[in-house]
Amino acid sequence: MNILCVTQRTPFWESLRPVFAAHGAELQLAPALDAALTVIAATPPALCLLELEEPEAGLRAAVIKILTLNAAVHTAAVTSLDATAFHDRMEGLGMLMGLPSSPAAADIERLLEALRAISA
Repeated sequence: MNILCVTQRTPFWESLRPVFAAHGAELQLAPALDAALTVIAATPPALCLLELEEPEAGLRAAVIKILTLNAAVHTAAVTSLDATAFHDRMEGLGMLMGLPSSPAAADIERLLEALRAISA
């Protein structure tokens, strides 16, 4: 399973690469949404994980761009919002979940478990 992460924190996500690999997922990094959209168009990942430097409106717009390009690509986001606020603000977009600002291995495992559950 391929996971595409849009982030400018490459070293942070590289440190989590073994967690993804241990769960049978390959992590691919993109520095910006435009680069991610190019990847999604060519070889759609199972999930696009968005870590954007934008407020929620920017996140909503990014998810809509992904869904417009390929509605089969699941999305999740790194966010400072708590679970309830995230759900309220992203409702209707079908996002898998929000992860904390600095996700730990357990957060990645929870994300991959959720992805497997909806992909089965």
